[in-house]
Amino acid sequence: MKRVLLIFPREKGIKFSNDTLYPFPILGLTLLASLFPKTYKVKIINEAIEKIDFNADVDLVGITGLTCVIKRAYAIADRFREKGVKVILGGVHPSLLPEEAKEHADSVFVGEAEGMLEKVLKDFEAGELKPFYKNRAWSDLKGMPFPRRDLLGKHYSPFFKAIETTRGCPNRCEFCSVPTINGKRYRIRPLEEVDQELSTIIKKKGEYLFLADDNVTAKEDYAFGLFDIFKHHGVKWMGFTTIKIAMDEELLRKARESGCISLFIGFESLLQENLDGVSKRFVNTKELSNWVKTIQHHQIGIHGSFIFGFDGDDPAIFKKTVQFVQKNNIEIPTFSILTPFPGTPLQRRLEEEGRIFDRDWSHYDMSHVVFKPKKMTVQELQEGYLWAQKYICAPRSILKRLLWGPKHHFFYFLMSNFVLRGAQMEVIRRIKDKELPYENPTHLRQP
Repeated sequence: MKRVLLIFPREKGIKFSNDTLYPFPILGLTLLASLFPKTYKVKIINEAIEKIDFNADVDLVGITGLTCVIKRAYAIADRFREKGVKVILGGVHPSLLPEEAKEHADSVFVGEAEGMLEKVLKDFEAGELKPFYKNRAWSDLKGMPFPRRDLLGKHYSPFFKAIETTRGCPNRCEFCSVPTINGKRYRIRPLEEVDQELSTIIKKKGEYLFLADDNVTAKEDYAFGLFDIFKHHGVKWMGFTTIKIAMDEELLRKARESGCISLFIGFESLLQENLDGVSKRFVNTKELSNWVKTIQHHQIGIHGSFIFGFDGDDPAIFKKTVQFVQKNNIEIPTFSILTPFPGTPLQRRLEEEGRIFDRDWSHYDMSHVVFKPKKMTVQELQEGYLWAQKYICAPRSILKRLLWGPKHHFFYFLMSNFVLRGAQMEVIRRIKDKELPYENPTHLRQP
C-alpha cells in the first residue's frame, strides 16, 4: 500500500479577499484523489485549516499551486525532498511555468491529470519519474469518477456542496488564464452523470450548491438540461456566467425556476475602451444598468467582479465604479487589481512593454499592483483599490445595497457580505498598515 499526500498550500496568517469562514470544498484535489488505484492510500491536506506533518510516513507528495501561494508550495516541496520523499508539482502555476517549478520537484505535471496519472504512477513505482508530464489532449468529461469528498473531513462548509459540470471557456479575455489551463473548447459532462453525482451529495431539498464551472451558460441547450436536473433535486445554486445571460429572458427564467439565487458575473470595467482592449467586445457598457435590472427582476442576485488598472483607467475610475455598484444595488461586489498572471496574453503584452516591475509571486493575489499603469501612478492604483474595497464592505454600504435593492434571498446576501467583509478588511489592514507605510515597498516601487 503506497501512501500519498495531496496538499493545498497556504501561507500561515495570510488571508485573501475572497476567504470565507468555512473553506469551500477542494474539487481539484478530491477529483485527483479519485483517480488513484486502490493500492494507494490518499490523504488531503488544506493548510488553511490544518498543519502538515513533515514527518508523516508517505511515499509520494502531490502539491497543487496557485501563483499567489506558489512560494509556500515550493517551500513544502523542498522540505519533503530533503527527507527523500518524491514530490510532484501540478496545478495552475506549475502548468504555466513548469521549468521554474521543476527546480523544487522531482516531476511537474502540466495540465489535467485524467488519462495520464496511470502512466505517472507506473513510472513512480519503477523509480523512473520523468521531469515533466503533459496531457497532449483535453480529457473527455464522460465517465469522470466522483470526487473523493470523504477525504475532506469535517472542516468544510456544511452549507455548500460543489460540483463540476463543464470545463473550458470559449471567450478570449486577455487577462484570463482559463483558456490556457482548461482549454478554449467548451467540454460538457453527460447530464445523466451529473444527475447521478447530485443524487449522492444532495440529501434534502433546499441545499446550497456551488458550480465550479468557468461559464455555466456558454452552451444554452446544455444549460437548459442542467437546470432541469437542479430543479429536480431542489437545490439553491450559484455559478459563473457572463452578462450575456441578461439578453436571454428564457434562460434567466429557467435558471430562476431551477433554484439559481446568485450568478458570478465578470463586469471587469465600466469603460468600453477597456473591454474592447481585452477581447470583451460583446459587452456594451451603456446597457449594463439595464442588464443588471433584468437579472435582478428574475430574482437572481449578482456577484459582480470589477477590475482596476486597465489602460483606460485614471484615478476617477474608483469613484465611478463604487457609484455604479451602489446605484444598481449589486448584491455582492468584488474588486481586484489587474494582474498579469503567467501565461496570459496580458502578461506577454506588459512584458513586451516593459511595464511589469514586481515578480514576487506572493503579490499576484489581485490585491497588489505589480505593473505600471498607463493613466495613473502605481500608488494611485494601489490606494484607489484599497479605498474602493473599504467603501463597499462597510456595513452602511452593504445595508444600503440590500435594503434599497431587490429583497430576494436577503439573509443569504447579508450573511455573504459580512462573511467576506472580515477577510476583505484584513487584507486592507495588512497592505495599508504593514506595507504601504514602508519606504519604497517592493510592490509599489516604480521602474
